[in-house]
Amino acid sequence: MGPKQNWKAEKQPAWLVTAIKKTIATLPGGYSDAAEWLDVTENAIFNRLRAEGDQIFPMGWAMVLQQASGTTYIADAVSRHSNSVNVRLPDLGEIDNDDINSRLLEAISWMGKHSEKVRLAVADGVIDQAERAGLEDDSHEVVTKWMEYNTLLYRYFCPPEKVDAQTVQVVGVGVKNNCVE
Repeated sequence: MGPKQNWKAEKQPAWLVTAIKKTIATLPGGYSDAAEWLDVTENAIFNRLRAEGDQIFPMGWAMVLQQASGTTYIADAVSRHSNSVNVRLPDLGEIDNDDINSRLLEAISWMGKHSEKVRLAVADGVIDQAERAGLEDDSHEVVTKWMEYNTLLYRYFCPPEKVDAQTVQVVGVGVKNNCVE
């Protein structure tokens, strides 16, 4: 598998540590609040986030902090490194048709911004590392906003499918969209 250090990096990648630290930074008391939420000492947190450390930060702890912070930095980071997109789904009780249309306009706005950045980035015939990083961030936002809109549209306007629990096999296999066809 290679040197021991590579094994540690694989076990707790830098992008995950960055997302955890960003999540902790959003808590009003930072590491102090994080320690309180996890019922551990601040040193226990620091030790598990050190680059050269021999401890790892438990995913359960990361999820507790993400929920406490009200952010999705950790889920977003995992999604990005899984070549997927994390789409946060709002409570349907707070959503109406105007909200859904506003989400569509937001997605279109992001597409326009992204398109302009792409135009500027390719003007010289090459996309450099800085341009690529910006484009990737924008692309992620475009896809996230679009999927949020699309998901809300169907969750709001398609009645839930009534299913007999005894006949359901694997979730997602053969499930029919209950929208009017």
